[in-house]
Amino acid sequence: MLMMPLLFSACKKNEHSIDRTLDKSEIQYTVTQDLQADAGGNTVILKNATPGTISMWDYGTGTSRRMIDTVKFAFKGDYVIKFSVLSGGLEVKMDSVVVKVTQDNLNYVNDPLWIALSGGVGNEKEWVLDTEGVYFAGPFAFYGVNIGWLKDGGPWGSNTTGCYGGDCWNWGPGLADIYPNMMAKGDYGVMTFGLKGTASFKAVKPMENGITQNGTYFLNVNSKILTINGGSILRGYKPAKNGITGISNWTTYKILSLDENTLQLGVIRDKDVDGEGPAMLSFNFITKNFASSQ
Repeated sequence: MLMMPLLFSACKKNEHSIDRTLDKSEIQYTVTQDLQADAGGNTVILKNATPGTISMWDYGTGTSRRMIDTVKFAFKGDYVIKFSVLSGGLEVKMDSVVVKVTQDNLNYVNDPLWIALSGGVGNEKEWVLDTEGVYFAGPFAFYGVNIGWLKDGGPWGSNTTGCYGGDCWNWGPGLADIYPNMMAKGDYGVMTFGLKGTASFKAVKPMENGITQNGTYFLNVNSKILTINGGSILRGYKPAKNGITGISNWTTYKILSLDENTLQLGVIRDKDVDGEGPAMLSFNFITKNFASSQ
């Protein structure tokens, strides 16, 4: 008889419930310009004050999932801050907030990496995939998912820096291995990073039905992360199977290396079309001027 309650308890089905979705009126958040940091209101503090929710910020030059984040706008202008949260399994969208920045603060884009990518304030720089192996072994390489900025980090293999976790390796196939299975041979077009009044991005893509994309970008100097909004880099992967669909995030890129003439941008292959495991795909670029001078 003493065993019976335990048996009944063991047979009872587990009941799971999802928290209710909060009403829009219950979401508490603030978008505050820090006038002490910048007289023009360039520094903006984003705060989600609603416990139990997941933040989704879109501030035009980038996105964030943090509960509290700080955004710095280099150029004057009006910026639309979009905010929503995940609550009870659903997305709750809030009203957009317009932030007016009244002065430029070019200190935010005066880092050597910004200059290497764009040519500096008032300029723009054109980049092409290294399809002929002018500088790199080819336009494309494989890395482990924990590889990052190659000038810092820990040792891996025969390398002294570049590793930031447990999955660190590299395979840089040559042109004979890349074409035609990993990438189709052809003209992949030109992508342009500019700093003329705003951080502008443009990509002309002959290999993607000739489309032209116009957007913005943001370079996080500390984390070595490049965010592109309204477009994506020049790209290609397993063309016969539309392999680029195996990468779910074409907005955020790891900067593996960047100097005056060369650039490596990494994306995580998370759902490979052939079922292969996670890896980082590095797309290798050289400036258009450098390519034409060789």
